[in-house]
Amino acid sequence: MKRKRRIYVWGGIALAVLTVAAQLLMRGGQEVAAVKVQTGSVNRTVTDSGYVQPASDFNIHATQTARVTQVVAEAGQPVKQGETLVVLENLDLSLQISDTQSQIAQAGSTAAGARAAVERLNLELKDASDNLDRVQELFKGGAVSRADYDKAVLLVETCRQNLNEQSSKLDSALAQEAGLRQTLSQLSAKEGQLVVKSPTDGMVLNLPVKQEEVVSSGALLAVLAAAGQLEVKADILSDDLGEVRVGQKVSITAPVLGGKKLAGEVKKIYPSAEEKESALGVIQRRVPVIITLPDPDVLKPGYEVRVAIETLTREDVLVLPREAVRTTGDGHKEVMVVTQGQVQRRTVQTGLSDQENIEITGGLESGEMIVRDGGLDLKEKAKVKPVEKS
Repeated sequence: MKRKRRIYVWGGIALAVLTVAAQLLMRGGQEVAAVKVQTGSVNRTVTDSGYVQPASDFNIHATQTARVTQVVAEAGQPVKQGETLVVLENLDLSLQISDTQSQIAQAGSTAAGARAAVERLNLELKDASDNLDRVQELFKGGAVSRADYDKAVLLVETCRQNLNEQSSKLDSALAQEAGLRQTLSQLSAKEGQLVVKSPTDGMVLNLPVKQEEVVSSGALLAVLAAAGQLEVKADILSDDLGEVRVGQKVSITAPVLGGKKLAGEVKKIYPSAEEKESALGVIQRRVPVIITLPDPDVLKPGYEVRVAIETLTREDVLVLPREAVRTTGDGHKEVMVVTQGQVQRRTVQTGLSDQENIEITGGLESGEMIVRDGGLDLKEKAKVKPVEKS
Protein backbone atom coordinates (compact mmCIF):
# COMPACT_ATOMS: atom_id res chain seq x y z
CA MET A 1 0.00 0.00 0.00
CA LYS A 2 2.81 2.34 0.91
CA ARG A 3 4.58 1.27 -2.30
CA LYS A 4 1.57 2.23 -4.42
CA ARG A 5 1.23 5.51 -2.59
CA ARG A 6 4.90 6.27 -3.29
CA ILE A 7 4.44 5.53 -7.00
CA TYR A 8 1.43 7.82 -7.15
CA VAL A 9 3.39 10.60 -5.46
CA TRP A 10 6.36 10.32 -7.82
CA GLY A 11 4.07 10.05 -10.82
CA GLY A 12 2.28 13.20 -9.76
CA ILE A 13 5.56 15.05 -9.40
CA ALA A 14 6.71 13.95 -12.86
CA LEU A 15 3.40 14.98 -14.41
CA ALA A 16 3.67 18.39 -12.76
CA VAL A 17 7.19 18.88 -14.05
CA LEU A 18 6.15 17.94 -17.59
CA THR A 19 3.17 20.25 -17.38
CA VAL A 20 5.31 23.19 -16.23
CA ALA A 21 7.90 22.44 -18.95
CA ALA A 22 5.18 22.33 -21.61
CA GLN A 23 3.73 25.60 -20.39
CA LEU A 24 7.17 27.24 -20.45
CA LEU A 25 7.77 25.87 -23.92
CA MET A 26 4.43 27.16 -25.15
CA ARG A 27 5.09 30.49 -23.52
CA GLY A 28 8.64 30.99 -24.92
CA GLY A 29 8.25 29.06 -28.19
CA GLN A 30 10.89 27.33 -30.33
CA GLU A 31 14.30 28.92 -30.23
CA VAL A 32 15.37 30.12 -33.70
CA ALA A 33 18.33 32.06 -35.09
CA ALA A 34 17.22 35.52 -36.17
CA VAL A 35 18.67 38.59 -37.82
CA LYS A 36 17.56 42.21 -38.04
CA VAL A 37 16.87 44.03 -41.27
CA GLN A 38 19.65 46.58 -41.56
CA THR A 39 21.31 48.99 -43.96
CA GLY A 40 24.29 47.64 -45.82
CA SER A 41 25.74 47.04 -49.25
CA VAL A 42 25.36 44.35 -51.86
CA ASN A 43 28.24 43.61 -54.20
CA ARG A 44 27.66 41.19 -57.04
CA THR A 45 30.90 39.61 -58.25
CA VAL A 46 32.16 37.29 -60.93
CA THR A 47 34.80 35.03 -59.43
CA ASP A 48 37.33 32.81 -61.14
CA SER A 49 40.97 31.83 -61.05
CA GLY A 50 43.78 33.59 -62.86
CA TYR A 51 47.54 33.88 -62.91
CA VAL A 52 50.05 36.68 -62.59
CA GLN A 53 51.96 37.72 -65.70
CA PRO A 54 54.19 40.63 -66.73
CA ALA A 55 52.26 43.66 -67.93
CA SER A 56 55.23 44.45 -70.17
CA ASP A 57 57.52 41.63 -71.19
CA PHE A 58 60.42 41.55 -73.60
CA ASN A 59 61.27 38.64 -75.88
CA ILE A 60 64.88 39.07 -77.03
CA HIS A 61 65.77 37.26 -80.26
CA ALA A 62 69.07 36.62 -82.01
CA THR A 63 69.68 38.99 -84.93
CA GLN A 64 72.19 36.69 -86.64
CA THR A 65 73.56 33.16 -86.63
CA ALA A 66 76.15 32.97 -83.85
CA ARG A 67 77.68 30.82 -81.14
CA VAL A 68 76.83 31.34 -77.46
CA THR A 69 80.11 31.94 -75.64
CA GLN A 70 78.68 32.97 -72.27
CA VAL A 71 75.32 32.92 -70.44
CA VAL A 72 75.75 35.59 -67.79
CA ALA A 73 72.29 35.82 -66.18
CA GLU A 74 69.98 33.18 -64.70
CA ALA A 75 66.22 32.67 -64.81
CA GLY A 76 64.55 34.46 -61.89
CA GLN A 77 67.42 36.94 -61.52
CA PRO A 78 66.60 40.66 -61.18
CA VAL A 79 68.56 42.77 -63.68
CA LYS A 80 69.18 46.44 -64.40
CA GLN A 81 68.81 48.13 -67.76
CA GLY A 82 71.97 47.59 -69.80
CA GLU A 83 73.12 44.58 -67.79
CA THR A 84 74.63 41.79 -69.92
CA LEU A 85 72.54 38.63 -70.27
CA VAL A 86 74.21 36.57 -73.02
CA VAL A 87 77.42 36.93 -75.05
CA LEU A 88 77.59 35.59 -78.64
CA GLU A 89 80.36 35.16 -81.21
CA ASN A 90 80.14 35.43 -85.02
CA LEU A 91 83.48 34.60 -86.70
CA ASP A 92 82.17 35.45 -90.18
CA LEU A 93 81.23 38.90 -88.94
CA SER A 94 84.69 39.37 -87.43
CA LEU A 95 86.30 38.51 -90.79
CA GLN A 96 83.97 40.96 -92.58
CA ILE A 97 84.94 43.72 -90.16
CA SER A 98 88.66 42.99 -90.60
CA ASP A 99 88.35 42.92 -94.42
CA THR A 100 86.36 46.16 -94.45
CA GLN A 101 88.95 47.87 -92.24
CA SER A 102 91.68 46.82 -94.74
CA GLN A 103 89.66 48.18 -97.65
CA ILE A 104 89.16 51.45 -95.80
CA ALA A 105 92.92 51.72 -95.30
CA GLN A 106 93.51 51.10 -99.01
CA ALA A 107 90.86 53.60 -100.04
CA GLY A 108 92.38 56.14 -97.65
CA SER A 109 95.81 55.60 -99.14
CA THR A 110 94.43 56.00 -102.67
CA ALA A 111 92.59 59.16 -101.63
CA ALA A 112 95.74 60.56 -100.02
CA GLY A 113 97.76 59.95 -103.21
CA ALA A 114 95.06 61.49 -105.36
CA ARG A 115 94.83 64.49 -103.05
CA ALA A 116 98.60 65.07 -103.26
CA ALA A 117 98.44 64.77 -107.05
CA VAL A 118 95.58 67.27 -107.19
CA GLU A 119 97.55 69.74 -105.10
CA ARG A 120 100.64 69.29 -107.36
CA LEU A 121 98.61 69.60 -110.54
CA ASN A 122 96.92 72.76 -109.24
CA LEU A 123 100.36 74.30 -108.86
CA GLU A 124 101.42 73.10 -112.33
CA LEU A 125 98.20 74.45 -113.84
CA LYS A 126 98.82 77.82 -112.19
CA ASP A 127 102.39 77.96 -113.50
CA ALA A 128 101.24 76.93 -116.99
CA SER A 129 98.45 79.54 -116.94
CA ASP A 130 100.88 82.27 -115.82
CA ASN A 131 103.33 81.23 -118.56
CA LEU A 132 100.54 81.28 -121.16
CA ASP A 133 99.66 84.83 -120.16
CA ARG A 134 103.31 85.95 -120.72
CA VAL A 135 103.65 84.07 -124.00
CA GLN A 136 100.37 85.48 -125.24
CA GLU A 137 101.57 89.06 -124.61
CA LEU A 138 104.88 88.31 -126.34
CA PHE A 139 103.07 86.62 -129.22
CA LYS A 140 100.93 89.70 -129.71
CA GLY A 141 104.09 91.79 -129.86
CA GLY A 142 105.77 89.40 -132.30
CA ALA A 143 108.44 88.41 -129.79
CA VAL A 144 107.61 84.64 -129.88
CA SER A 145 106.53 82.35 -132.64
CA ARG A 146 103.15 80.77 -133.16
CA ALA A 147 104.63 77.41 -132.30
CA ASP A 148 105.78 78.65 -128.87
CA TYR A 149 102.32 80.10 -128.24
CA ASP A 150 100.57 76.85 -129.24
CA LYS A 151 102.97 74.92 -127.02
CA ALA A 152 102.02 77.10 -124.01
CA VAL A 153 98.31 76.63 -124.72
CA LEU A 154 98.75 72.85 -124.97
CA LEU A 155 100.58 72.75 -121.66
CA VAL A 156 97.68 74.50 -119.90
CA GLU A 157 95.14 72.15 -121.43
CA THR A 158 97.24 69.12 -120.48
CA CYS A 159 97.58 70.30 -116.87
CA ARG A 160 93.85 70.99 -116.68
CA GLN A 161 93.01 67.52 -118.07
CA ASN A 162 95.41 65.83 -115.65
CA LEU A 163 93.90 67.82 -112.77
CA ASN A 164 90.37 66.75 -113.74
CA GLU A 165 91.45 63.12 -113.89
CA GLN A 166 93.08 63.25 -110.47
CA SER A 167 90.12 65.15 -108.97
CA SER A 168 87.78 62.45 -110.28
CA LYS A 169 90.09 59.79 -108.84
CA LEU A 170 90.09 61.61 -105.49
CA ASP A 171 86.28 61.90 -105.46
CA SER A 172 85.97 58.19 -106.27
CA ALA A 173 88.41 57.24 -103.53
CA LEU A 174 86.65 59.46 -100.98
CA ALA A 175 83.24 58.05 -101.97
CA GLN A 176 84.58 54.50 -101.66
CA GLU A 177 86.08 55.29 -98.27
CA ALA A 178 82.77 56.82 -97.06
CA GLY A 179 80.83 53.79 -98.26
CA LEU A 180 83.25 51.42 -96.56
CA ARG A 181 83.05 53.40 -93.31
CA GLN A 182 79.24 53.17 -93.43
CA THR A 183 79.53 49.43 -93.99
CA LEU A 184 81.94 49.20 -91.06
CA SER A 185 79.49 51.15 -88.89
CA GLN A 186 76.73 48.69 -89.77
CA LEU A 187 79.01 45.71 -89.12
CA SER A 188 80.10 47.22 -85.79
CA ALA A 189 76.45 47.72 -84.80
CA LYS A 190 75.87 44.07 -85.68
CA GLU A 191 78.87 43.14 -83.58
CA GLY A 192 77.42 45.13 -80.68
CA GLN A 193 74.29 42.99 -80.90
CA LEU A 194 76.38 39.97 -79.98
CA VAL A 195 76.47 41.28 -76.41
CA VAL A 196 72.82 40.85 -75.43
CA LYS A 197 71.79 43.33 -72.74
CA SER A 198 68.63 43.91 -70.73
CA PRO A 199 66.44 46.62 -72.30
CA THR A 200 64.89 47.51 -68.93
CA ASP A 201 65.02 47.05 -65.18
CA GLY A 202 63.21 43.83 -64.47
CA MET A 203 63.47 40.10 -63.96
CA VAL A 204 64.73 37.31 -66.21
CA LEU A 205 61.86 34.90 -66.80
CA ASN A 206 63.58 32.51 -69.19
CA LEU A 207 67.00 31.91 -70.75
CA PRO A 208 66.48 29.05 -73.21
CA VAL A 209 70.07 28.99 -74.58
CA LYS A 210 73.20 27.23 -73.35
CA GLN A 211 76.90 27.95 -73.64
CA GLU A 212 78.54 26.75 -76.90
CA GLU A 213 75.12 26.41 -78.53
CA VAL A 214 74.87 27.75 -82.09
CA VAL A 215 71.71 29.83 -82.54
CA SER A 216 70.18 30.98 -85.81
CA SER A 217 68.78 34.40 -86.59
CA GLY A 218 65.39 34.84 -84.87
CA ALA A 219 66.08 32.30 -82.10
CA LEU A 220 64.74 33.27 -78.66
CA LEU A 221 67.58 34.22 -76.33
CA ALA A 222 65.82 35.63 -73.26
CA VAL A 223 62.45 36.63 -71.85
CA LEU A 224 62.26 39.49 -69.35
CA ALA A 225 59.52 41.09 -67.28
CA ALA A 226 59.67 44.83 -66.65
CA ALA A 227 60.19 45.64 -62.97
CA GLY A 228 57.07 46.36 -60.95
CA GLN A 229 54.73 45.95 -63.90
CA LEU A 230 52.56 42.91 -63.29
CA GLU A 231 48.97 42.09 -64.17
CA VAL A 232 46.53 39.22 -63.80
CA LYS A 233 45.08 37.26 -66.68
CA ALA A 234 41.83 35.44 -65.85
CA ASP A 235 39.84 33.29 -68.27
CA ILE A 236 36.21 34.08 -67.43
CA LEU A 237 33.33 31.86 -68.52
CA SER A 238 31.56 33.51 -71.44
CA ASP A 239 28.22 33.05 -69.64
CA ASP A 240 29.50 35.17 -66.71
CA LEU A 241 30.83 37.96 -68.87
CA GLY A 242 27.55 39.81 -69.45
CA GLU A 243 28.05 42.24 -66.54
CA VAL A 244 31.85 42.56 -66.71
CA ARG A 245 33.10 45.96 -67.92
CA VAL A 246 36.48 47.69 -68.29
CA GLY A 247 37.22 49.82 -65.21
CA GLN A 248 35.39 47.61 -62.67
CA LYS A 249 37.09 46.98 -59.34
CA VAL A 250 38.62 43.58 -58.66
CA SER A 251 39.58 41.89 -55.40
CA ILE A 252 42.59 39.55 -55.73
CA THR A 253 43.44 36.80 -53.23
CA ALA A 254 45.95 33.94 -53.13
CA PRO A 255 47.20 31.43 -50.54
CA VAL A 256 50.59 33.13 -50.53
CA LEU A 257 48.90 36.41 -49.47
CA GLY A 258 47.28 34.84 -46.43
CA GLY A 259 44.15 36.80 -45.61
CA LYS A 260 45.30 39.90 -47.48
CA LYS A 261 43.30 41.18 -50.46
CA LEU A 262 44.89 43.14 -53.28
CA ALA A 263 42.99 45.69 -55.34
CA GLY A 264 42.93 45.69 -59.13
CA GLU A 265 40.84 46.90 -62.02
CA VAL A 266 39.58 45.36 -65.25
CA LYS A 267 41.97 46.69 -67.90
CA LYS A 268 41.07 44.75 -71.03
CA ILE A 269 38.46 42.22 -72.20
CA TYR A 270 39.49 40.14 -75.18
CA PRO A 271 37.12 40.35 -78.17
CA SER A 272 36.60 36.60 -78.57
CA ALA A 273 36.23 33.46 -76.47
CA GLU A 274 38.59 30.50 -76.49
CA GLU A 275 37.85 26.83 -75.88
CA LYS A 276 39.43 25.64 -72.65
CA GLU A 277 39.30 22.23 -71.00
CA SER A 278 38.43 22.28 -67.30
CA ALA A 279 40.08 20.12 -64.65
CA LEU A 280 37.15 17.72 -65.04
CA GLY A 281 37.70 17.44 -68.78
CA VAL A 282 34.75 19.67 -69.75
CA ILE A 283 35.21 21.93 -72.78
CA GLN A 284 34.23 25.49 -71.84
CA ARG A 285 34.10 28.80 -73.68
CA ARG A 286 36.21 31.32 -71.80
CA VAL A 287 37.19 34.93 -72.48
CA PRO A 288 40.58 36.25 -71.33
CA VAL A 289 40.30 39.31 -69.08
CA ILE A 290 43.33 41.41 -68.09
CA ILE A 291 43.34 42.94 -64.59
CA THR A 292 45.77 45.59 -63.34
CA LEU A 293 47.90 44.84 -60.30
CA PRO A 294 49.34 48.15 -59.02
CA ASP A 295 50.70 46.60 -55.83
CA PRO A 296 51.71 42.94 -56.39
CA ASP A 297 52.97 42.53 -52.82
CA VAL A 298 54.71 39.10 -52.81
CA LEU A 299 53.11 37.89 -56.04
CA LYS A 300 55.44 36.87 -58.87
CA PRO A 301 54.86 35.97 -62.53
CA GLY A 302 53.19 32.57 -62.79
CA TYR A 303 51.50 32.66 -59.34
CA GLU A 304 47.88 31.48 -59.35
CA VAL A 305 45.32 33.83 -57.80
CA ARG A 306 41.58 34.15 -57.26
CA VAL A 307 39.82 37.19 -58.67
CA ALA A 308 36.42 38.65 -57.74
CA ILE A 309 35.21 41.26 -60.24
CA GLU A 310 32.67 43.65 -58.70
CA THR A 311 30.09 43.92 -61.49
CA LEU A 312 27.19 45.60 -59.62
CA THR A 313 27.03 47.42 -56.28
CA ARG A 314 24.24 48.82 -54.10
CA GLU A 315 25.23 51.04 -51.18
CA ASP A 316 23.10 52.04 -48.16
CA VAL A 317 20.21 49.69 -48.92
CA LEU A 318 18.19 47.33 -46.70
CA VAL A 319 19.78 43.88 -46.73
CA LEU A 320 19.19 40.40 -45.36
CA PRO A 321 21.21 37.21 -45.56
CA ARG A 322 20.20 35.30 -48.69
CA GLU A 323 19.11 32.26 -46.68
CA ALA A 324 16.49 34.35 -44.87
CA VAL A 325 14.51 34.81 -48.10
CA ARG A 326 12.72 31.89 -49.72
CA THR A 327 10.89 31.64 -53.03
CA THR A 328 7.28 30.45 -52.82
CA GLY A 329 5.60 28.12 -55.25
CA ASP A 330 4.13 31.02 -57.20
CA GLY A 331 7.51 32.71 -57.55
CA HIS A 332 7.15 35.35 -54.83
CA LYS A 333 9.85 36.13 -52.27
CA GLU A 334 8.89 35.54 -48.63
CA VAL A 335 10.44 35.98 -45.18
CA MET A 336 9.36 35.04 -41.67
CA VAL A 337 9.04 38.14 -39.50
CA VAL A 338 9.09 37.65 -35.72
CA THR A 339 6.47 39.90 -34.11
CA GLN A 340 5.75 39.60 -30.36
CA GLY A 341 7.20 36.11 -30.30
CA GLN A 342 5.12 34.86 -33.24
CA VAL A 343 5.97 34.09 -36.86
CA GLN A 344 4.39 36.21 -39.54
CA ARG A 345 5.05 35.16 -43.13
CA ARG A 346 5.41 38.22 -45.30
CA THR A 347 5.93 38.75 -49.04
CA VAL A 348 8.82 41.08 -49.85
CA GLN A 349 10.33 42.68 -52.92
CA THR A 350 14.00 42.09 -53.58
CA GLY A 351 16.69 43.63 -55.75
CA LEU A 352 20.36 42.85 -56.24
CA SER A 353 21.95 39.88 -54.48
CA ASP A 354 25.48 38.65 -54.00
CA GLN A 355 26.96 35.51 -52.47
CA GLU A 356 25.92 36.54 -48.93
CA ASN A 357 23.22 39.21 -48.93
CA ILE A 358 20.11 40.20 -50.84
CA GLU A 359 18.69 43.70 -51.24
CA ILE A 360 15.19 44.30 -49.82
CA THR A 361 13.34 46.91 -51.89
CA GLY A 362 9.89 46.57 -50.28
CA GLY A 363 7.85 44.84 -47.55
CA LEU A 364 10.24 45.36 -44.63
CA GLU A 365 11.59 48.16 -42.53
CA SER A 366 14.97 48.57 -40.88
CA GLY A 367 15.20 46.93 -37.45
CA GLU A 368 12.53 44.23 -37.98
CA MET A 369 13.52 40.78 -36.72
CA ILE A 370 13.61 37.97 -39.31
CA VAL A 371 14.11 34.21 -38.94
CA ARG A 372 17.56 33.66 -40.44
CA ASP A 373 16.78 30.29 -42.00
CA GLY A 374 13.91 30.89 -44.42
CA GLY A 375 13.69 27.17 -45.11
CA LEU A 376 12.38 26.28 -41.61
CA ASP A 377 8.89 24.77 -41.56
CA LEU A 378 7.26 27.27 -39.22
CA LYS A 379 3.53 27.83 -39.36
CA GLU A 380 1.90 31.24 -39.41
CA LYS A 381 1.68 32.64 -35.81
CA ALA A 382 3.93 29.85 -34.51
CA LYS A 383 5.54 30.90 -31.21
CA VAL A 384 9.32 31.30 -31.41
CA LYS A 385 12.11 32.60 -29.28
CA PRO A 386 14.48 34.59 -31.59
CA VAL A 387 18.19 34.49 -30.87
CA GLU A 388 19.85 37.26 -32.81
CA LYS A 389 22.93 36.22 -34.75
CA SER A 390 25.01 38.33 -37.08
